[in-house]
Amino acid sequence: MTQKIKQMGKNNKKRNSTKLIKDRLYILMCAIITLFVIFYCFRLKVYNFLLDSDSQLIEARIVNEKNILGKGIITQMYTYSYKFYIKEEYYTGDSRDQKYKINDTIKVEYWPFWPGINRPKNK
Repeated sequence: MTQKIKQMGKNNKKRNSTKLIKDRLYILMCAIITLFVIFYCFRLKVYNFLLDSDSQLIEARIVNEKNILGKGIITQMYTYSYKFYIKEEYYTGDSRDQKYKINDTIKVEYWPFWPGINRPKNK
């Protein structure tokens, strides 16, 4: 009888430890999802803050890569992407203006620590 009680105590400890691990994983996953949603919602503000505080200019070339603006019934509205080269790597972004044609050059601001954060320079 006492062996059964001891065995039940060991089983309860195993169940409690697995429940504790599951609870911690659940909390961790909720925290990761929450942080991802917060970052996704505020990323443009963060990017703009970084580019306003410390950015460098470079010329970029418009390439044949379309960014669809909406679901047009008759005609598709789109802008072209731009591409620039820094430290043996290409970076791209949306030109955000329909007036540009392929092979045009535009000024682009980029964050020197991470050139993937970039935007067309406002005139």
